[in-house]
Amino acid sequence: MTTTLYVFTGTGNSLAAAESLAQKLGNTVIESIPIRMKKAGPVIPDNQKVGFVFPVNYSGVPLILAEFIPRISLSHVPYIFAVATAGGVGRYALIQLDTLLKENGSSLQAGWMIRMVDNYIPYGGAPDDKTQKEILADAEHQLAVIASSIQSEKKEMPKFPLMSQMLHYLLYPRFIRSLPEIDNRFHVDDTCNGCGICRKVCPVENVRILDERPVWQHHCLFCLACINLCPKEAIQLEEKHRRKRRYHNPSVPLKKLVQIQSGFDSSSDQ
Repeated sequence: MTTTLYVFTGTGNSLAAAESLAQKLGNTVIESIPIRMKKAGPVIPDNQKVGFVFPVNYSGVPLILAEFIPRISLSHVPYIFAVATAGGVGRYALIQLDTLLKENGSSLQAGWMIRMVDNYIPYGGAPDDKTQKEILADAEHQLAVIASSIQSEKKEMPKFPLMSQMLHYLLYPRFIRSLPEIDNRFHVDDTCNGCGICRKVCPVENVRILDERPVWQHHCLFCLACINLCPKEAIQLEEKHRRKRRYHNPSVPLKKLVQIQSGFDSSSDQ
């Protein structure tokens, strides 16, 4: 029985989780949500299990996932599940996804949230290497349990503390409203060498390279891929965050991340 995983990732955590699940489940295809969004027409998966793997954004789903759901037809799929990755809280994102699916004629049968390494620089940046390894090892253990549940088509949703719901309604609408101007907070310093990696890792083509410097186009998802994956750490999110540690999931090579985000070959010309 084939499974399709629709994936959105910023700095690799959700892609790493999807690849781990695919290996454990077998006969599984991973589809990039950003690449699929660039193609015209509806999305109609031809299989019996469909999953969504995505990071939590301000206690909600990434905007690109919310925009993808109306494009996909799942009324014929008997088992739909989701895995949300987060550096902290955010279980209510699964309820939000279920609501979006119901508006489109389907619903979640199961959903899980797993803790991954936080890439959110305003909250302090990535932890030290030892802590990262511990978090990722625990996530791998959780993914093994989740894979077993998916194989048996277990119907399971996590408990949703009131705090999770409150954070969603307090933070998420304001975050979504801020997106058209949020990249005004980014700037590039003199260590930039014009390599163009920031352009290639952007899942929504929000970065152009002009005069060998990135220029943001004001339709940012705030996934922070451009900041975290800059090899020179030349892109800053406000000056006070300059020394915050960057993050890139260690099991996802940059070339693979570029391909799933934008379809570019990371070794190609700008």
